[in-house]
Amino acid sequence: MNRKHWWVVGVISLSLPVNAASLFQPVEISDAELSQLRGRYVLPDRVIHFGVTMSTFWQNNAGQSIGANVTLQVSGQAQPSLHVSYVGQAESGGNAVVPGVGQVLGGNGLAQVQGISQSVRSAGDYNDALNDLSISISNTMESLPTPEGQAWSGNTQYSNEAGSVQITNQAGGLRLALDANGQGLAQQHIGGGNVLQQANINSSLNSVRNLAALNIALRDRPLNMDLANCTWEQLRALRPAGY
Repeated sequence: MNRKHWWVVGVISLSLPVNAASLFQPVEISDAELSQLRGRYVLPDRVIHFGVTMSTFWQNNAGQSIGANVTLQVSGQAQPSLHVSYVGQAESGGNAVVPGVGQVLGGNGLAQVQGISQSVRSAGDYNDALNDLSISISNTMESLPTPEGQAWSGNTQYSNEAGSVQITNQAGGLRLALDANGQGLAQQHIGGGNVLQQANINSSLNSVRNLAALNIALRDRPLNMDLANCTWEQLRALRPAGY
């Protein structure tokens, strides 16, 4: 093939670098790779929006909470924007935090999984945890999330009495890590070909949420061209001399 600049939505979504200057660079794909991706790619001018949102939230047994949200959006003109925001409630309402005495052991291999890895491990009672990843492909911009918070300015951290949360550029991707002050740990990572969602809980009566969403908006094909005509025009582009 003479034209190799197909954009593969799956490859882009799992290999995002974090530097805003190079967030949305087209990737050239060989003929051998394209032969394995039939039906999984779209022409560049069809993609009008690509976005990733991640949020991690922890509420401990005293009612204190901490969390963070990350929103990455890239327009059809390859203009990226990355925003971060933090949430938290430090007041305990008069309740004392019950220290965590449990131990979560092992699990180091989870970070080496290629693809998607989700895990919840608890060394306490009455805990509530959720890992969720959703993918939405639409032909409209109306349902896409509105970025909140401040524009990305490099690795950042926020803390209160419930713990601390960090957003960092790590291993060719974006990592959101939360330390709940002895109650446990939670993290999300996307990039480098992997998506990781993890929660380790050392105490009881905690609530943890790791949520991620991939949003892709595609442009409808022209109304005056049916599918056969679209396919014919793409084939003509492969031969400058025409038919």
